[in-house]
Amino acid sequence: MKLKRPRFPTIEGTAGHCFVHAGHRETAVEHAIEAIRDHAARARLSFAGDVVMCELEAPMEAWVIESLIQGAWLREYHEWEKATKGYFDGQHERNVSPKPNWQARLPGRSGGASHVERVRAQLMIFGAHVANDILDAIDDQRRLINVSKHEDEYFATEQDCRTLVDAIAAFWNELAQQEEITA
Repeated sequence: MKLKRPRFPTIEGTAGHCFVHAGHRETAVEHAIEAIRDHAARARLSFAGDVVMCELEAPMEAWVIESLIQGAWLREYHEWEKATKGYFDGQHERNVSPKPNWQARLPGRSGGASHVERVRAQLMIFGAHVANDILDAIDDQRRLINVSKHEDEYFATEQDCRTLVDAIAAFWNELAQQEEITA
């Protein structure tokens, strides 16, 4: 099977469509962080002379940005999971093939499989290739996300979020280049 792109002007369900939406989320987070920093800078000026508020503003700014990054990081991974399911379901439809069962055991595995492993299996089915370092970066972030949700307190850094966003953009970019336009 091959990755197929519907004819223009249809872009929904394509890797390019997913790439653009990931970029919009990235831009939104960057603008939100900039707005928080601008607001905090104005607040510090208005607190001149108020020692307590001046001392509280820096940790409040850091906490708000940390919370935004944590939420964006978690959301970006989960958006990628949903987008890959929809993308590969659509590819199966275009290839007149049954949609995958995203909950089923993967052949050759005795236990459960991560979503990244399931995506790797779909890539093989379609003869598509995404560089291992891209999928490994997404999988590393998936593991950290699971630690933060289920095991231990882990707060994503701006670099964690950047690593994930960059890997997801590269993932969609590589797939977009492999899609063939359908007749």
